Amino acid sequence: MKKVLRFLDAHFEAIFISVMMGYFVLVTILQIVFRFVLKIPASWTEETAKYAFIWMTFVGSGLGAKIQSHIRVDMLETALAGRLMLALNIGSQMIFLLFAIIGVYIGVIICVSLLSRPQLSPALKIPMQYIYAALPVGMGLVTIRIIQNLVKQIYGLVKGTSGEVK
Repeated sequence: MKKVLRFLDAHFEAIFISVMMGYFVLVTILQIVFRFVLKIPASWTEETAKYAFIWMTFVGSGLGAKIQSHIRVDMLETALAGRLMLALNIGSQMIFLLFAIIGVYIGVIICVSLLSRPQLSPALKIPMQYIYAALPVGMGLVTIRIIQNLVKQIYGLVKGTSGEVK
């Protein structure tokens, strides 16, 4: 069981994004074939491609947080050295963590409100709470990954190592 959890911790987002990207490409090619070759536009292809892209984006934000590759202004970080740079990085991670927690909270509110007033997707009649669930799931992954990074950085600061996330 530990091996499975370690594998998921290391690779979940990458596998999920790869599957969604493959599905996105396949469905987009089908949409082109249906629309331009067969002259029979299929609305389900556009809808599922859009939903796969949404999920891919939000789950991908968890991967971005894991490897610390989100866009940020790091001019001050690169000007500082050692522990001061690490402290600034930890501070920015804490702000990002607050943003992610707010994202989870708002996403849960949206999904719960969709349970009381259900909406269905236009073409496939999928309940929209499954689509909007990408927000709390993605921000939840971001929250987990930021906490993991913070633990590694703070542990490294206490131990006297760089605390850099690899």
